Amino acid sequence: MNRSKRSDLFLSTSLPVPPGTVAVATRWWHPLRGPMDCPAHPLLTAHARQAGFTVDVRPWEESAVNGDDRGPGGTTVVAVSYERPEGGHRGIALAAHSEDSAAMAFAHRQIESWQAVLRTRRVLYVSEETTLPGAPPEGPSRTGHALAPHAQGPWAPTTWAPGGLHTSAPQLPIPETSHHTTPSPSHPRSSAVPPQGTGARGAAWLPCGCPGASACPSAAAAERSLHRSLARGDEVVIVGAPMAGTGGGWLRRRPAGAVKRAASEAEAKKIAVLDPERLSFVVTPGAAVSEATAVLRVLRRRFPRLRGQHPWEWCYTTDDLDAAVGSVLGQSDALLVTGNGDSPLVRTALARAARSGLRVRKVTSLDLLRPQDVDGATITVLHTPAPDRSEGSPDDGPGHREEGAGWDVSRVLDGLGPTGHVCRTVRSAPLPSELKGPPLVSNA
Repeated sequence: MNRSKRSDLFLSTSLPVPPGTVAVATRWWHPLRGPMDCPAHPLLTAHARQAGFTVDVRPWEESAVNGDDRGPGGTTVVAVSYERPEGGHRGIALAAHSEDSAAMAFAHRQIESWQAVLRTRRVLYVSEETTLPGAPPEGPSRTGHALAPHAQGPWAPTTWAPGGLHTSAPQLPIPETSHHTTPSPSHPRSSAVPPQGTGARGAAWLPCGCPGASACPSAAAAERSLHRSLARGDEVVIVGAPMAGTGGGWLRRRPAGAVKRAASEAEAKKIAVLDPERLSFVVTPGAAVSEATAVLRVLRRRFPRLRGQHPWEWCYTTDDLDAAVGSVLGQSDALLVTGNGDSPLVRTALARAARSGLRVRKVTSLDLLRPQDVDGATITVLHTPAPDRSEGSPDDGPGHREEGAGWDVSRVLDGLGPTGHVCRTVRSAPLPSELKGPPLVSNA
C-alpha cells in the first residue's frame, strides 16, 4: 500500500474557508487521481472540534481542488490518499485559510500523524449474539434483531445472596490505555457494523452469560439439579467459577443441605466430603465448560461415585465466548473497546488482554482515537452499547452518543487503509438424542 500512498498540498480560491474554521471533506476530487472517498472524515471532524475549531463537513465540488488557483484570501488543502485494491482511491483531506496559522498547523499535524499509520489491516470482531445456538451464521446483521433462544421456556433471574454463594463477578475497570493490564462486521460493500453486546437495548445478562433477551434455561436447570440432589440427602459440589460479568442472580432459593464449592482443580484436590458415596455436582452458571470439566476430572478421580447434572443442561455461551475472544486476541496487535456498556464479552477480553500484555484502548468517542491505537496489522474491536441510549450521528463530534462509536471506528478504519473485516464465531450446539427426555441425574 505504501507504493500507492500520495501526499499533496494544494492552493485554491474555489474552496473558501474563513479563519478559525477547518473544512473536512466527506468526498472530493483529486486533480490527478479523480474522485476520492473519505470514510475517515468523522475522525478528523471529532479531533478538529476537540481542538476548538469550527468545522465545515461536507463533500467538496470537483473544482474545489484544482491545484493552481492562488489569491490573497486563498485556501490551503492538505491531503493524503491511497489506491484501493478493488479500484478507485480513498483518503483524508483538510482545508484551512492560508493565513490562519493555527488552523494550518492543525491540518498539517493531523494529516502527517494519520498518514503514518495508513496501511492494509485486518479488523476482528466477536459478538455474544454470534455464539448463541440458532443465531444466524453471519452474525447480527441488523441492530436489535431478535435473539434465538437456547431452548424453550424463559428464565427470569432473581437473586439469593446468603454470603459466599452469590456469584456475581467483581467489576473490571476498562482502562483508558493499557500495555500490561483484552455485526456482522463490515461487509465488503458496506461499512456498517452494528453494535455488539446485548440483544435488546438495556437487557440484563443471564447468570450463564447469555444476553437477557434470550431464553436460556441453564441456570434454572442447575438450580433444580442442586435442590434435587440435596433432597436425596447428597452433598453437592458447585463446580467451576463464573467468568467475569456472569453468575449474578443465582441461586434464587436457599439450599437446604450441605453445599461446597470447587472453583478450580486445586480446590477440587483439597475438598473434603462426609460420604464419598453420596456426592453430587452442578456446574456453575457462567462458568466456562472447558474449565469446569477440568475440575470435574479431579473430582471423578477422587470420588468415582460422583453423580450430578446432565451435560445437556450446561450452557456453552461463556465457553464459546472465551474461545472466540482468545482466538482473535492471539492474532491482534491492539484491542479497541468502544461504547460505555458492559458485558461478559468485554470483561473476558480485558482479562485475557491483561494476562497477555496486549495493548488496550477505550474509545467512547472518536476524538479519543489516536494514530498509535490503530498502528497494527490486526486490530480487535469490541463494542457494547450502554442501555437506553439512542444512536448518535457520525458527525456529532466529541462526546456524541456512544452507540455510534463502534460503528464509527469500523468505518474510520476503512478510510485509513485497505481493511478486511472478519467476525469470529464459535458456537457449540447440542445434537439430537435418541432418548425421549433428559434423565434426572447422570453418573460420572
